[in-house]
Amino acid sequence: MRFKKIAGRRTSRGLVVVLAAGLVMALVVLACGGSSSTETSGSGTTGAATNTDSGKTKVASTGNAPQISAETLGHGKFDLADLAGQPVVVNFWFPSCPPCRAEMPDLQEAYTEFKDRGVQFVGVQQTSVDTEADAIAFLEEIGVEYPNISDENGAIQRAYKVLAYPTTVFLDRNHDIAKKWNGLITKEDLREQI
Repeated sequence: MRFKKIAGRRTSRGLVVVLAAGLVMALVVLACGGSSSTETSGSGTTGAATNTDSGKTKVASTGNAPQISAETLGHGKFDLADLAGQPVVVNFWFPSCPPCRAEMPDLQEAYTEFKDRGVQFVGVQQTSVDTEADAIAFLEEIGVEYPNISDENGAIQRAYKVLAYPTTVFLDRNHDIAKKWNGLITKEDLREQI
């Protein structure tokens, strides 16, 4: 009789371990995005959010894209309103996300190719997993030149309704959201979307 109880406990523990492993895998898949796909967004992404903790990030509406105004990781202040009349590529990422790391050189290459044509880029780092120092080290390692913002309280992520990483949002000249790309994006995909 005692043997059956021990076996029952082991079975329960095994089930808990399997369920926990499944949950971790689901979170990793959600956090690091799925397949590369485009979606056109015309829905209500307007809204305002502010960082009440540090006052570092402000998000309000321009066009249907939420306005972004924040200090960058080494490039001074970024304000989307200053880029009126220019298309903008907004990339949501974090350093320990493998697809985010994989696409970053292509984003840098597209930035270099399109910046003289008036297309602006900004990266938005999600900070619940990695620190700002992790982001800075990674950006320096890759040689990323376009501005990146640390979204400390998730205000920008929530305003843009980002649910998976990486996600790239394309704003037209009026700063309306033209497209949203969920998952890894390549330089060919970027050229096609821009």
